[in-house]
Amino acid sequence: MSEQGFKVSVEPNSKFIFSTSGSASSIERHNTALQKLGLNLLYFTFPHEIAAKDYANLLRSPISRGGAVTGKDGLKSKIIPFLDEVEPIVKKTLAVNTVVNENGKLYGYNTDALGLKTALENALKSTPNSIKTAVIYGNGGVSGVAYHILKDLGLKVMMTGRNPQKVKAKKEDLRIEDDKISTLYDLVVDATPISSQPNFLDATGFSELIANCKMLFCHNMPEKDNRTNYLKSYCQKNGIQFIPGSAMYKAQLIRQYQLFIGDISEEKIIQSWGLDK
Repeated sequence: MSEQGFKVSVEPNSKFIFSTSGSASSIERHNTALQKLGLNLLYFTFPHEIAAKDYANLLRSPISRGGAVTGKDGLKSKIIPFLDEVEPIVKKTLAVNTVVNENGKLYGYNTDALGLKTALENALKSTPNSIKTAVIYGNGGVSGVAYHILKDLGLKVMMTGRNPQKVKAKKEDLRIEDDKISTLYDLVVDATPISSQPNFLDATGFSELIANCKMLFCHNMPEKDNRTNYLKSYCQKNGIQFIPGSAMYKAQLIRQYQLFIGDISEEKIIQSWGLDK
């Protein structure tokens, strides 16, 4: 079997880990790691959109071990009603990014929460700056996770984005209210793909948010596909502490694959996926 040029062998008892997104390099990285571990698991992505119910039915099939859920068309939230059980953070954030098939029952998790918490905690411990306020820019699945993580870390938080109506609807769905903060924010959490765009400062309201911030977390990772992260370059030029999405990715991927595989150490995952490089 070949997926975007990467060849894998399918056995009669092979199981699939599905994903609703993934570049050619990502497909190769995941399948290579699974092969190194000697597991009869194959990583497979979709080049097209899929409805939440259809994706859940696929993940429940006998050939499936589970799947990763990305932010396409609100899928992280839309798939929840089709799952059998979800962990508590999913109920708070209304977002699932990992589904595990256990004998035909589907369990939903949000490993992004652990990943983001790890990235932000490490950054807050290392910074000489006082970080007390934060603003989340974006209304996708990560924004709800970011809100709860930031509140748990003791920060005052507000949420905004390019589309005020969508942000308002997101906050209503999550039953959250903005804290009373001045127009200055210590930390900006960018939960959008704008860092891939050279004109990212033109995004509605974004330039005002980062004008005086001390720290910025960028969820998007264009570097994975050898593309420029324009927001990273901006932060470096303007003395803003930059937290890359990769700081979140490592912790979330470790937990995700521990859920898929079961009894496997962090060390083996780190080594197989090259996370120590």
